Amino acid sequence: MEDDLILEKLENLLNQAKKVEVLSDANFNILDNVMRQYWLIVKQLNGIAPSIFNNIATNGVIDLINRSNLTEAAKDLQEKTGHYKDYWDYLTYSIDITITYVKNYLPEQV
Repeated sequence: MEDDLILEKLENLLNQAKKVEVLSDANFNILDNVMRQYWLIVKQLNGIAPSIFNNIATNGVIDLINRSNLTEAAKDLQEKTGHYKDYWDYLTYSIDITITYVKNYLPEQV
């Protein structure tokens, strides 16, 4: 079933993101990659059920991109660490809530 595959991908992305909670250049790159993959899944979900996923697909993704940009643009380590933590928190929360939405609202047969 396609929604099982989507759930598996989302859970895999959430696990990847949870492994990079601490700021480093490598972790930032991994988190950005997770965010890009997450965006592609949300785009697909929005095509399936726009009434459920439109807000995540538009506002949520824009917020993630902005948080990534703020992290990248930060000049000192303390500021960068704060922005990264915010970015990481928001991305893991977004993936988690998307998993919940898929489980609770996506039609059984996609």
